[in-house]
Amino acid sequence: MDKSKNEEIMNIINIYNHSTEIACRAIGMKEIEILACSDCSSSLSFCKLLHSISKEKEDCLRSYLYGGRQAEKLGEPYIYFCPYGLINWAVPIINQGEMEYFFVGGPTLIHPIDDFLLENIIKQNPLFKNKIAELKKELSKIPYVNPVRTRYLAELLMRITRCNQDDASLEERQKRNFINTHFAETIHDIKNNNYSKDHLYPIEKEEELISKVKSGDSKESRRILNQLLGYIYFNNGNNFTILKMRTIELMALLARAAIEVGADLEIIFGLKYMLYEKLSKVNDINDLSECLTKILDRFIESTFIIKNAQNRDIIYKAVSFIKNNFHNKNISLNDVANEIGLSTSYFSKLFKEELGLSYIDYLNKVRIDASKELLKRDYSLAEIAQRVGFSDQSYFSKVFKKIEGISPGRWRK
Repeated sequence: MDKSKNEEIMNIINIYNHSTEIACRAIGMKEIEILACSDCSSSLSFCKLLHSISKEKEDCLRSYLYGGRQAEKLGEPYIYFCPYGLINWAVPIINQGEMEYFFVGGPTLIHPIDDFLLENIIKQNPLFKNKIAELKKELSKIPYVNPVRTRYLAELLMRITRCNQDDASLEERQKRNFINTHFAETIHDIKNNNYSKDHLYPIEKEEELISKVKSGDSKESRRILNQLLGYIYFNNGNNFTILKMRTIELMALLARAAIEVGADLEIIFGLKYMLYEKLSKVNDINDLSECLTKILDRFIESTFIIKNAQNRDIIYKAVSFIKNNFHNKNISLNDVANEIGLSTSYFSKLFKEELGLSYIDYLNKVRIDASKELLKRDYSLAEIAQRVGFSDQSYFSKVFKKIEGISPGRWRK
């Protein structure tokens, strides 16, 4: 970023920080440059402790990038959990159709500090295991912000930065976010109606490209991609319309490969606007190659760079939903999966992989933790069971003893 741009960005950061007492940073996309306000140091002290312990910032950078890319896709603020369970929100700055940089507000806490948060921070970074007291101290400096205020803080940052936005591009992204589901149908129509097969086209190169994309090998993926573009240009150079269509086919191929190894489906489909916008202006093979190479890099980025941050965001959103609804007797695995937009089977698998607990085991743990607070008062066991979401006292007592090792009555004494 140039000097005048830096000054403008720092002015926004300072205004936001001093008016809200919430930390704010700006992340430049070209060199992943981070600008922050010096007065943000208190609420960022946990992040500084993390960096001092691990001697690296990769987790935070991946998390920033994940939030920024989601905000870019939506064209609006995106609220997310970092891999350590803290809330951030990202706001994109779009100029001439591309995100030059983005702002990040936070971190904040959306729930009080509890054992789950501490356990998962340690799981994410075992070096915290011997620094529990210091960890709690730094976490206590992070402001607690309820979900409603969080949404307003995210919107406020968006409005403050509005003067730096390419509004037309931003509004177009918001519209396109609703029509991504038609992308696969478009590719299908192109394949069936608009080109003839070429026997000189090396299908084995496509298979090699898929393999390299799936392994996250950016360098080799680019090399093979350019080879394929060369074949396409050689066979269709006199018909640039067909050349563009074959390029769209390659994009679909890359998308399938990325999705198969876990890339965010919405991010992948959300990238279609990049191709269509570029193709309307492209006049030679070099521009086509540059366009498709950028998309290739984004697919690999979505799969291998931000996947961990994405998974943690999903899990913490699920955990937050469970904590807010555990008292409901009918809250099911399907309810939580629907809330965060995943299939029940995939969510169940991801939840177990990330937490080491099944959904029902975690739900019971939350309910038992809540019941212990009620056991300190004069509620009957039957009433406590009802309040924390168990269908009857007998089952509540059984689960309590399984988790705590003693009955709720003895624990109360």
